[in-house]
Amino acid sequence: MDKQLRKTLGVDDVCVKRSRRAKYLRISVGNDQAVVVTVPHNLPLAKAHELVVSKKQWILKQLQKIRERTNALEEVDIGKIDLNAEQDRLFSRLDYFSNMYKLPYRRVSFRCQKTIWGSCSGKNNLNLNVNMCLLPRHLQDYILLHELCHIRHKNHSRRFWTQLDQYTDGKAKQLRDELKKYSPRLKI
Repeated sequence: MDKQLRKTLGVDDVCVKRSRRAKYLRISVGNDQAVVVTVPHNLPLAKAHELVVSKKQWILKQLQKIRERTNALEEVDIGKIDLNAEQDRLFSRLDYFSNMYKLPYRRVSFRCQKTIWGSCSGKNNLNLNVNMCLLPRHLQDYILLHELCHIRHKNHSRRFWTQLDQYTDGKAKQLRDELKKYSPRLKI
């Protein structure tokens, strides 16, 4: 079945997974460009093939978006980046914003994360993706401000976006959309 789906889509990495917990057929496309079709255990595999055929254009569009995001970051010469200096610069910038907007965090870590640019825990510990150092400076600042706003708002509510808009001169959602052109899963 996987070979048939690969041929249908014209892509190398297609996986069909049977699941006892799944109630519906589902297709996902990962940042690694793997296409996963989840099939409830009581549904015939032919239904998975029908779904893939009907969603072929959507799948190919998602794969193209992922390639574009990955290519945008790969233009940066990674060998010329001093990660320690970049970490120090980002942490210094984070401290600047934290003090400026009175959003104190507890601790910050620099990590190689696969799917996210940053996170803020319930205890106000921040994690920043090491791949941030490959982004343009204005997007780095956006991520720092985004995570700091989670200190007051632990969700993406209207109040969260209003606060982030104040700190980004009304460009929060525009910056969010620009950031989507990049993939956080680049290997350094």
